[in-house]
Amino acid sequence: MLEFEILAQGCFPADKVDILYQPEERMPMTPAIQAWMDALWEERLSQARTFNKRLFDAPLYRLVGAETTGERLTLHLGDTSYKEYVTTREASFARERRRDELGNAIGVCSVVETSDDYILLDKRQGVDVYEGRYHVIGGFFERGLDTQGQRPDPFAAVRREIREETGIQETDIREQYCLGAAYDLAMPHGEFLFLTRLHIPLSEVQQREPEEDEIKELRFLHSTEESLRAFILEHHGRISATGEPNLLLYGTWKFGQSWLASLLPTLESLA
Repeated sequence: MLEFEILAQGCFPADKVDILYQPEERMPMTPAIQAWMDALWEERLSQARTFNKRLFDAPLYRLVGAETTGERLTLHLGDTSYKEYVTTREASFARERRRDELGNAIGVCSVVETSDDYILLDKRQGVDVYEGRYHVIGGFFERGLDTQGQRPDPFAAVRREIREETGIQETDIREQYCLGAAYDLAMPHGEFLFLTRLHIPLSEVQQREPEEDEIKELRFLHSTEESLRAFILEHHGRISATGEPNLLLYGTWKFGQSWLASLLPTLESLA
């Protein structure tokens, strides 16, 4: 069983990604929904303090749509917040509504590949969702922070998350591509999926100092056709619902469409 839907896929450098940003594209809101959200948010803040977990509101971009046309990827964005994400992912709210009636916050994540063919993995700890699961490097796409001029820039968001979580600098990056977009069906939100290729080896990555302590233990996987397949199958259900499609699209880029085609039916059949 898959916890995600792949919305778009390919291999798109920054100059092949078009951003259509309309701030007014927010989730539908009524006074009753706003009051319910306010009460639930206060409850979630109290729980976070009790369990010593980080939780705070932040202005985020909202996923309106993602589509490919030829060699280009178009991302349609609106506005939302982390508060809207936390509250509208609540099952009692989300299951009664269409996807376009939710907060639909956008995350960004990236497979980071070293020059000697290792990829970086995080086993999530002390976080709001998917604690104890494997994930790639990533976080949310923040308004007012991840921009180029006035234009939302998901590539900048990925580079920021990589720098904060691993200490890897922009000068360490050889090339970067957006591999597409996915939707997390379990914790409803969108995710832009990336590949970041470094020109430094794993030994140098291990010398970098993260800016934040969000990653408690950075792990590594030597990337071969078989090792990646084996990792995904062994840990299916223990990989975040956005990290798994990122690994799948990375494997497709690296090993070909047939690699994905042979793996997906097995994943879909697993409980």
